[in-house]
Amino acid sequence: MSRRTTPHAYYRHFVEPNFQDYLQSPNDVRLGFNASLTAFQLAEVMYWFYRRNDPGVVSSWNALRDFHSHLSGREPLFRTIQSVATVYTHLHLYKLSHYEIGSPGMLSGLKLANAGFEAKADWTEDGTGDVMVRRRNGTVASLTQALNAVVLSLWPSVLPSETAA
Repeated sequence: MSRRTTPHAYYRHFVEPNFQDYLQSPNDVRLGFNASLTAFQLAEVMYWFYRRNDPGVVSSWNALRDFHSHLSGREPLFRTIQSVATVYTHLHLYKLSHYEIGSPGMLSGLKLANAGFEAKADWTEDGTGDVMVRRRNGTVASLTQALNAVVLSLWPSVLPSETAA
């Protein structure tokens, strides 16, 4: 019997632990990025796992982006997590010690506190230690609230039982 990473295994071994690490230090942007990246990446893990092993589970979506749209429809804060993950995976050196960060989703950029450099735009702390994400449209979202919605509510309601694989 071969071992493989199922969506549930990925959720248990990466998504949940990264989220719990972030909750221990909710003003740590690095931990917030790690939690957001794995919470978002689970969409790809699930989509491609079931495309290969049980296509009926994901047959409602012709492409991964369609599945992302479905998840955003179920939980609008999924877009915040998607944008944070996109920013994280597309950091690039702009000038010397500054990073220019953009996202096709909702973030205009970030400001990293206590990280040894200042980046171009808008991560802030709200005074309670939470990381606040400023979107391009000017609205602000709590990263903790977004991760709670995606990790604790959305994914448990979306992941099929392991027996479906």
